[in-house]
This record gives sequence, C-alpha cells and structure tokens, in this order.
Amino acid sequence: MTNPDKMKAIVINDYGDETQLTEQTMPIPELGPNQVLVKVISIGVNPIDWKTRSGLRKARYPFKFPIILGQEMAGIVSEVGQNVSGFKPGDAVMGYGTPSNRGTYAEFYRVDADKIAHKPITVSFQEAAGLSLAGTTAWEALFNAGSLKTGQTVLILAGSGSVGSMAIQLAHNADAHVITTTSQPNATFVKQLGNDKVINYTSTNFDEVVKNADLVFDTLGGQNQLDAFKAVKPGGRIISIVETLPETADLSQQHDVYFEKINAAPSHDIIAQLSAQLGAGKLKVKIAKQLPFTVENVRTMHQLSKAGHVVGKLILNV
Repeated sequence: MTNPDKMKAIVINDYGDETQLTEQTMPIPELGPNQVLVKVISIGVNPIDWKTRSGLRKARYPFKFPIILGQEMAGIVSEVGQNVSGFKPGDAVMGYGTPSNRGTYAEFYRVDADKIAHKPITVSFQEAAGLSLAGTTAWEALFNAGSLKTGQTVLILAGSGSVGSMAIQLAHNADAHVITTTSQPNATFVKQLGNDKVINYTSTNFDEVVKNADLVFDTLGGQNQLDAFKAVKPGGRIISIVETLPETADLSQQHDVYFEKINAAPSHDIIAQLSAQLGAGKLKVKIAKQLPFTVENVRTMHQLSKAGHVVGKLILNV
C-alpha cells in the first residue's frame, strides 16, 4: 500500500560519481506559508546537478545528506501555503528553485511561490520544464546585467547550448543584431533561432571577425573570456556566467569595458515573461533527450551533461 506522506526521490548520500545516485523514499515536504507543493511531471537536468553531485559546490552550499538534486521542473500544483495567491491546486506551473538539498528529482517539489509561473496551455510539460533555468540565466545576462537594447549588437558564445540557444531567441525577439559561435554541425540549428551571423569556432576566432559589439555574453570562460575584450566596443559590456579569470579586471580597465559575472536567481516576473513568449511561439525549447525518471536514466543524463555538446535540453519524466 502506498504511503500518502511519502514520495519517491533520487538522492545522493555522499559526493562522487553518478553511482552515488540512488532511489530513496522520502517524506513529502511540508509547506511554509509562502510556498507551493508541485506534483512533478517533468524535470530539467542541468550541469549544476552533476556539479553538486560531484562535490564541486559543497564549499558554497554545505547541504546535509541525503541530497535531492535538481532545480528545474514543470508540474501540477498539489497544495498552496496560506499566504499564496495566484496559484491553486490543479494549476499547471513551471519554474526553478534556489539551490537546496530538497530539489526536483522527486515526485513532489516544494518551491517558493515567487519562483514559478503558470505553464502555457499550448506547450508540453517537457518543453516547460526545460525553459526556466536557462531562460532566466539568459534573460538576466542580456537585459538586467547586459542592458541590451533594440538595434544593438550582441555576441553570444556557444549558441547551441541550453543557455546560448535561449539567449539567441530572446535577443532576436528584442530586435537586437545577434551573432553567435558554434560548430558547423549546429550552424543550421542556431540560424533557425534567429541569428544574423554564425561563426564556426573550429575554423575562425570570433575576435578576428567581430569588433565593436555592444555586448558579449560569455558562457564558456577561459581564453574566450579574454578574447571577448577584443570583440566589444569601448563602453560596451561583457557578461559572464562562468568563473572570472585573474586577468579580466585589468582588461576591463584597459578596454573601458564593463565586466560582470552573474549568478542568475529565479524570479516569477522573468519566468512569467518567458512563459508568455513560449506560449506565443516566440521561444522554442529543443529537447535533446528525454527519459523516464529512474536511477539508471538519471545517471545517463548526468553522463551526457558532463560530456558536453548536448544540443538542447535533457528532460526526465516522472
């Protein structure tokens, strides 16, 4: 007989490789007054998940075990806290939460109401589950930190990745001039998203062909972050979502370029705007692979994510 107060979750009880992932029965989370309990339908798998599993984030987030990984999902509201307005049981929602040891790799997910939005009726739970984290990251980089305006030129590094592909579409929808880097096999894919120019990074250095961009969105880091200063105009901006190199501060001053490394945070207002564009067909979520929610499949997804070169989103279906 099923215990109504328990749920299936996939957890880790120690840091390590994907063999640390195990299925465990856990209590369904109790709600605070400003929270929503979501019956999870689909889960977005992100690099942050395997990085947490590996212990790469334990200094920043010293979570207690067992840790339920995952931050991104779409599902049906099961219960709402006493102070919550705008959501009710039965609503289809999408969103992602701040890092915790009670994530989305579970049948139920407790999330603050200000970190979710309604799912458009015109799209699947799978597509919705793959939008919020990457979309919010791209939105905050382009518009909040990057101050991108209509008619400006933005260079997006690695346009075929989940964040890059969202950034291309959002910048295109904002009537910016969009340039991106990718490999030749993915050129057609990124062109379909709304690029004005595609640079094959395997044969061309972007800093040799792009000059005076208003904004460079760095999703790669390393030498790419340094080369970005050659592609942006004086007074322009470089916004990064990867670690800042020691040389970056000096280059920022030398080139008169604003540099910021951001850590995106979930926001109802942004996710609601992403949801509206998704529902209107102005955003597309490409699903690279989707699998049922089992330990073996979660391990497979982590291996794929860590290997890189995934074009689109990895989705688990509960």
